[in-house]
Amino acid sequence: MFCRPIKSFLVCTTPNLVSRAWYQNFVSSHALAQIDRLCERYCPVPRFPPQKVAVIGAGSDVGRIASLFLKQQKVIKILALYDEPNRGVIGVANDLAHIDTSTEVEAYQGRMFLKDALYDSDVVLICGGWYVMPPCCNTPDRVVFFQNMQHVRTVSIACAHFCPQAVVAVQTPPVDCNFALCAHTLKMAKVYDKRRVLGVNAINAMRANQLFCSITGTDPSGSSTPVVCGTGRCTRVPVFSAGKAGNFPQTQADCLTRLVREADDIICKVKSNNEQGHLSIGFSTARFVVNIMKGLFEKPAFIDSALVEQADPEKCYGMPVCATPVTMGKKGIQEYAIPTLNEFEKTLLDNSKVDLEDMLNLGRCYAVGDEYFLHDAKFCYIPPCKPCETCVPCKEKAK
Repeated sequence: MFCRPIKSFLVCTTPNLVSRAWYQNFVSSHALAQIDRLCERYCPVPRFPPQKVAVIGAGSDVGRIASLFLKQQKVIKILALYDEPNRGVIGVANDLAHIDTSTEVEAYQGRMFLKDALYDSDVVLICGGWYVMPPCCNTPDRVVFFQNMQHVRTVSIACAHFCPQAVVAVQTPPVDCNFALCAHTLKMAKVYDKRRVLGVNAINAMRANQLFCSITGTDPSGSSTPVVCGTGRCTRVPVFSAGKAGNFPQTQADCLTRLVREADDIICKVKSNNEQGHLSIGFSTARFVVNIMKGLFEKPAFIDSALVEQADPEKCYGMPVCATPVTMGKKGIQEYAIPTLNEFEKTLLDNSKVDLEDMLNLGRCYAVGDEYFLHDAKFCYIPPCKPCETCVPCKEKAK
């Protein structure tokens, strides 16, 4: 029993279309084809990775932009796009398929095709979901989490069943909560590997590096500025002391730290179309995924910052889960780089630990079914949004 694929321009799978209709399938029935897949999964035979990336939430703004950049990468042979029927992922895939690169595009629309989108993936990017829109940019992270947790939970369960070998990159906000939700869901399914589950913190490291290089006059492509601790507004700690710029004034470091922490609010309030920084988020997310693929299939690749479970918490500021630079290899994370902090950064990290623990605990409680309680020592306070009479998203939601 075997399948001989014919090169296709685009594979579209919708309830109204025949799935993979242009594949010559010599398996006598659909039931036998399913058995053949199960044999591939459970039998001890060598696996030949298809170098496939599945973008879950590809119809969102971030998913579309990330998919655009991923389509241009030779290390990715198959790019599978998935989203719910109302997100128009079929149109996105058709549009991307016109780009003349070697990466093949597949599209899957609707929950019934999530299995096909994930099957045999090497990397799964979980993105999309509900984002905060101005003027309510100060919405607490847990409110965003309650909107997005079911999306991440569903995809995590599906990953455990259909692609347990895949590297999972969680980008759906808030990443701190959803990383814990995904990790503990995989633990419950007994397929968790801490080297293969990462929270995407690329946008914060990219912003910190760009700000640092603009002040020092250095080339951003030749430097990296790590961001440690977490990914949220109250948990991200940029390490500007790691930059090679000689005596960098601490007053400037304080200012740049505030800009990195408040970047989301600044962008969404300034943009005239009431959006977040989806362009930069999509680009940084794509670069994050490409580095994972290069580490898996080419040579070890360095990632500026990823929220991961640490191999040795004592070496990582005493934190079992922390965002740090990592190096990806053929089996996942192969090296954890722990930056040295100055006194200001140590103080900021100490103040941020409680908030990160609170966010991680929130995601864990939803995954395992425990009751959640707000951390007694929670440090960061985000004021509520201004009177909602001017908040268009809130008005529409009320209707």
